[in-house]
Amino acid sequence: MPSQINLQITGRIQNIVFYKRGDKYYARSVSGSIKQTKATKKRAGEFGKASRAGKILRQQLLPVIPFPADNKMQTRLVSDLCRWLRSGFDPEQPCDPVPYLDCFPFTQGDTVAERWRVSLEVTKAAEDTLQMKIPAFVPAENILAPAGTVLVKCHIATGGYDLKNGGNTGGTTTTLNFDYNNEPVAEQIISLPTPTPSQSLIVTGVSVEYYFNKNGHLQKSVNKAFMPAGIVKAMYLG
Repeated sequence: MPSQINLQITGRIQNIVFYKRGDKYYARSVSGSIKQTKATKKRAGEFGKASRAGKILRQQLLPVIPFPADNKMQTRLVSDLCRWLRSGFDPEQPCDPVPYLDCFPFTQGDTVAERWRVSLEVTKAAEDTLQMKIPAFVPAENILAPAGTVLVKCHIATGGYDLKNGGNTGGTTTTLNFDYNNEPVAEQIISLPTPTPSQSLIVTGVSVEYYFNKNGHLQKSVNKAFMPAGIVKAMYLG
């Protein structure tokens, strides 16, 4: 803790810093240099890589993140990236799905899978192409929605982070609209053009929005309990 002193000086003498606050003078000690161990340096490097990856992934998945400035969500994402990197991650080996990141939620409350009750299957179909398979379903039966919903929009975004060289790998975005009724929707296979370089983390995000009629116009629900969004597939290409 700083101590008030009678000397009216400012500056530093060895490990003591003298400074003025208001009309009073104080002194406090500062710690000497701390030598990092190899383990400490390794963990710091992993945290730095996770922080960069988290920021870049959020930027690419922005169309499916309802609250991109949510600090708690950002911290959770970086934390889960760190957990994966520290869980025996081998940059030479592919990993599909990626633990901790697969099914990562961007919002609180129910997840995409809990609101849109279908089994979304995302695979690497070819070089620089992902494929999402959506089985046949009935919107009013398989999508849990607030009362008055007439339309459901499902936003899809892909992106990636190059763990070897740093930087984003690029992705794509698309939106599917479903009338909220009892009419069956046929199975769909959607092509998602997405670069797939080696040693990159590739993610697919989905968000669901609900719309109702108000005075003859479609209006989006702003109820936070009905804003499911998250990563539905994360894969690492070794």
